[in-house]
Order: sequence, then C-alpha cells, then structure tokens
Amino acid sequence: MARTEEWLDMKWFHEAIKDMPSLYKEQCLPFLFLRKQIDRFLDPRVGLTEQIASFLKLEAGESSTLYCLPAQPSDDGTPKDLSLEVNQFTSLLNLEVNRMNNFLVSTHRSQARAANHYMLMRQEAERRQKLIKPAAFPHGRVRSEELEEIRLATYRLFTYMYQLIIFSKINYKAIETILQEHDQRTGSEITSTYMEYVKTQDFVTFREAMITETELCLILAL
Repeated sequence: MARTEEWLDMKWFHEAIKDMPSLYKEQCLPFLFLRKQIDRFLDPRVGLTEQIASFLKLEAGESSTLYCLPAQPSDDGTPKDLSLEVNQFTSLLNLEVNRMNNFLVSTHRSQARAANHYMLMRQEAERRQKLIKPAAFPHGRVRSEELEEIRLATYRLFTYMYQLIIFSKINYKAIETILQEHDQRTGSEITSTYMEYVKTQDFVTFREAMITETELCLILAL
C-alpha cells in the first residue's frame, strides 16, 4: 500500500515535539516501533514473530506467562488470525499507555509540589520586603532580587507544566493516528473502542487539573 494518506505523514508529530524537553520526548509514543509491528503482520514471510512475544514478556516481567503464536498465512499470503494480531498490537499499546500514565502522573505531582514551594517562598520574600522601610525605595518600591529569582524559577516551572499538557494532547492524537493506520492497513476496526479506553487513562484525565494548576503557576510567575 502506498503511504500517501494523511495519517501516515508523521511531520506533524515531529514538529509538535521538537521544542519539548528531552525527557518528555523520550516518553512519547514510539511510532516507528509500532509501525514495524504492523509491517511484520502484513509480511507473510514474517507473520507474528517471537521477537514481539519476547518484548511483551520482558515488559510484563519474567514471571509473565504471556505467549504468542505465529500467524499462519492464507493462500493469498495474508495472515488468517487477525484477532491474534489485534491482541498483540493492543498489548503493545497498553504497555505504552501505562508508561505514559506513570510518567505524567509522577511528573505532574513533582511539579505541583514545586509550584506550592515557590508560592510559599514568594509569600515569605514579600513579607520580608514589606518590613523594609519606605526610605529604602526613594523611587518607589521595586521587586527585590530574591523575588525576581523566584519569579524566574516559577516561570521556568510554568513552561514545563505547559509542555506536559502538550505531551498529553500530542500522545492522545498519536495513539489515535497509529490505530487508524493499523485499521486501514490490516482491515481491523479497533480505533473507536480502544480510544474510549484511552479517554479513561491518567495521562488524559489529569489534563483538566493540569490546565488549572498551570494557569495558577503563570499568575504566580507574573
């Protein structure tokens, strides 16, 4: 199949993540890896290989009993067992979704603690500045060096919090995109069902709270 469809054009993805912190980029959906698994399934010479099973077992843990059988090609060279491929592909996606959940939740909590810390630091710095006699400011009160440092640190935190929201949105679209590619190339229909599952995941459901806290952080940085 000629790869000319819009959902196969990954320029939007690379453009969207190019300004992200490196740590965020490393946690994004691995498009090329997942695309290769679709290629393997469509190649009758390869089918569902033990490599995928080994990867799943490694990610699930040594105690896992996860086992995958190779798909048998039919007379026209296409695999017969589509349900087996779907199970394997969604298992790979599940691992990625869980990884993104863990990353976003832990990062969000760290950022929320940092924002609260900066808020307390600013309140204390403002309290100390108010104790300074007005005569020390002949041209009117100005923000102290300490307050300016806190403001800059808070603004840097805001940029990371904002990028985490972008991380959530981009990966939501990325999952939908790779599912659409999977369905169009294999003939399956799992996109709508799987995306309903994705909507319940932490990296999506935390977004509303993240937006509110990011806005408060920006106000604090002004």
